Amino acid sequence: MYREKDMEPKSSPDLARHPPDVTYHDSTSRVTRHASRPRIAVYWTGSCGGCDVSFLEVGEAVVEILSHVEIAFWPALVDVKRSDLEALPPGYIDFSLINGVIRTEENYEMAKLLRAKSRYIVAYGACAHLGGVPSLANNWGKEEIFAVVFGPGFRPGSPVGEDNEAQLPDLIRVAVPLEEVVRVDYAVPGCPPPAPLIDRFFGALLSGEMPEPPYVFANVKALCEECPRERHDDRRIERIHRPHEIVPDPKECLLEQGLICLGPVTCGGCDALCPDAGMPCTGCLGPTPEAGDPGAAMLSALASLVRFEDEGEQYFAKEDEALEALADPLGTFYMYSFGKYRRVR
Repeated sequence: MYREKDMEPKSSPDLARHPPDVTYHDSTSRVTRHASRPRIAVYWTGSCGGCDVSFLEVGEAVVEILSHVEIAFWPALVDVKRSDLEALPPGYIDFSLINGVIRTEENYEMAKLLRAKSRYIVAYGACAHLGGVPSLANNWGKEEIFAVVFGPGFRPGSPVGEDNEAQLPDLIRVAVPLEEVVRVDYAVPGCPPPAPLIDRFFGALLSGEMPEPPYVFANVKALCEECPRERHDDRRIERIHRPHEIVPDPKECLLEQGLICLGPVTCGGCDALCPDAGMPCTGCLGPTPEAGDPGAAMLSALASLVRFEDEGEQYFAKEDEALEALADPLGTFYMYSFGKYRRVR
């Protein structure tokens, strides 16, 4: 889903300061196959809503983008109902940007409906792409989740018509990324997607230069390749720190300072905004094709760095003690990807 041409970060990626360099076509677009503006839909399923807000990250350029598309369905922005979507002919929408994990029966139904009404489906954001933070709930059963979140005595809503209560959509067994429910053509990863990748996606869409699907709008090379911090091949970690425990050196690699930074196994494309600001990468752009399973890949990288002065069995206990200081391995290594790389109980 990645392409070699995206292995290097683009120059001038900040869309707020550098509007997309696109050519708008008055004739029939090679992407939309009709002369009108591209019709888009934006919909969130099981998410926090941050992906919808992410469009504002591009600043005033969002007005330029929206002036060149036709909004066919976007409940967060336009007063439309599900019945309006159902009334559209198949394939009427050119691009549906769906954000959020598939967690409820309604999420499942809406994903299917948007697939039927759209020519292309875009997994927009980490939740739709890989499952996101909500998919960490897969480590527990539905009843356990209800007991913790709602407390004892919780009951689902009654069917419509009984006691004047509306029935809540039920949770499906596990939270899954969008690709496990419908065919996904493109992905714009991130929590939420960063401005450089939004720039890249809409620049391609509005110019009619969309790559062949399936395609992920991220870099093939790891985030470390675009991180300005200095790395050292001979550096070793003797202690693992949580971000609030230390003030890191502003120039040195965060991982080499004992902070769990997933930069070595995470796709680039965000200009390493978090590490540059002093916060370790948590992997929201997803693993590189080479890394595969991000947890397994990061554990391997970490094991090679947690070393003491010399090697030998006499240091195994110290190495184990250092690794045991890692808090919440599941949430650390699979914060955004447990929905895809899960092992469900």
